[in-house]
Amino acid sequence: MIMNGSNTIAQPKYKDTSQLDAVTSDVYGFPLRQDERSGMFIQINNIGDQRISIRNSVTFGWHIYMVTLNLIFFVHWTRDGQERTGCYNLQCPGYVPEPNKPTVPGIAIDAVSDPDGVKRTIIFKVFKDSAGDWLMRIGFDSRPYLIGRFPKSLFTSLGDKADNVRLGGFVATRTTQLAPMGSGFLPDNAKSASLSNIQLIDQNGKTSKLDRDQPADMNDRNIYSVSPISVEGKFTYSGPLK
Repeated sequence: MIMNGSNTIAQPKYKDTSQLDAVTSDVYGFPLRQDERSGMFIQINNIGDQRISIRNSVTFGWHIYMVTLNLIFFVHWTRDGQERTGCYNLQCPGYVPEPNKPTVPGIAIDAVSDPDGVKRTIIFKVFKDSAGDWLMRIGFDSRPYLIGRFPKSLFTSLGDKADNVRLGGFVATRTTQLAPMGSGFLPDNAKSASLSNIQLIDQNGKTSKLDRDQPADMNDRNIYSVSPISVEGKFTYSGPLK
C-alpha cells in the first residue's frame, strides 16, 4: 500500500480476544499531485508468530490518488503478507459482493467533508460470522448495511480469529513534497479528521467502545500525527497543516 517516501500513522494495534466491530470515519477529498496517494485504512490481521509469509489480513477504507482523481472505497486481502496472494477490490477472486447492492469496491465516493463545514462520514462494520466469513457492512451518513464478505476459504488463520487491528491514515508520494492526510490539519486543530465510535465485539457478541489509548505508529509526528484515544472511543489524525 505504501510507496517510497511515504508517511503512515496507525492507531491502535489492538491485540485481544475481542474483535473490531464498528468504526466511523470522516471522509475527505482534495486534489493531489502526480504519484501521490492519500487515505484512511482499517486492517484486521492474524499475524501469528510475526512471520510475514503467514500473515492473513483484510484491509479496507477510502483513498484518493492521481490515477482516478476520485475518492474511492477500497478493499484488499492476503493470506501470506502479499507475497503471492491477494489483490485490491475485484481484481482477483476473493471478496464476494452481495447481489444487487450499489456499493462495491472501487466505486467513487461523492459526499465528502468540508474542514470548515459539514462532516460526511462512513460507518464501517466488519466482523466474523459463525462460519468464519468476514462480513462487511457500510453506511454513508447512514446505518450500515451488508455489501459483501471475505470467505473463510481465502485464509489460513483469519477465518478462525483476528489477533491484531490497525487503523489510521496514510499518504504516499515519490517526491519530497508533502501530501495532505485526512483533512490536512494536524490532530490538535479543530479541523482535523477523526475515527470515532470505535467498538469491539467479544466472543459472546457483547459490544463495547474502545475507551483506552493504544500504541501508535508515526513516521514523523511533526508532519503527520495522531491523538490519544478518548474515553468516547475517538481519536483525531491528519497533517501537515497546523
